[in-house]
Amino acid sequence: MKIIDTHAHIGTSRNTGVTITEEELLEAMRGNAVSAALVMPQPVPYEESCRVHKKIYELSKKFPAAIYGISCVDPWVPEDDFMGETLRCIEEYRFKALKINCHGHNVSPLSHLCEKIYKTAARYNLPIVVHTGLGTPASLPSLVMRPAADYPEITFILAHAGFALYCDEAIVAASLCKNIILEPSWCQTFMALRMIKTIGVDRVIMGSDHLTNLPMEILKYHCIGLADADREAVFYENPRRIFNL
Repeated sequence: MKIIDTHAHIGTSRNTGVTITEEELLEAMRGNAVSAALVMPQPVPYEESCRVHKKIYELSKKFPAAIYGISCVDPWVPEDDFMGETLRCIEEYRFKALKINCHGHNVSPLSHLCEKIYKTAARYNLPIVVHTGLGTPASLPSLVMRPAADYPEITFILAHAGFALYCDEAIVAASLCKNIILEPSWCQTFMALRMIKTIGVDRVIMGSDHLTNLPMEILKYHCIGLADADREAVFYENPRRIFNL
């Protein structure tokens, strides 16, 4: 069964100090039979995000069927800088999604700063990954409901799906907005099952967030009684469709 990790990082997080190298990412993928990963910078300043984006791009050229990029630029930087790097990621690097790191960049999905992200995603037909959970109130899952309603053509992925504490809120948001997808890394097994039963298996995807989480996140879907076809949907078919891989 093929597995796509929809939430991977390289670089050093300014929040946690955790560093993930390209070699460590590839080793973790090989060790856990992950065929592809969607990779983005950790929470970092603007200049560092540009450097990490380039590293992800170089890695994707070496492993074109295994590594795909997600752009994550601090929306607080000047708009010319933001748009320059974001469009480079889309047009030159061919990244597959945009990321709003509500916690790492201290920004709410309701902020006017995110409008340029929504308009760009709509223009290029790209999904948007939104960090939820840690960093409330900016990271509350319910805050994505307004942009999801305003931009029904965009697929919004709730990274961490509320991060255990706000899982029910993430489920409510996805229940009311059909263009919201849940990625329940760090969530309890029973909450992941509740998500699948409530919104349907076709709107849940697997992500690890950290390399040491990867085997546990994969195991999660083997422990909640899913049929093989449902696990294949979560692991492979859904992310392949949602990120247009």
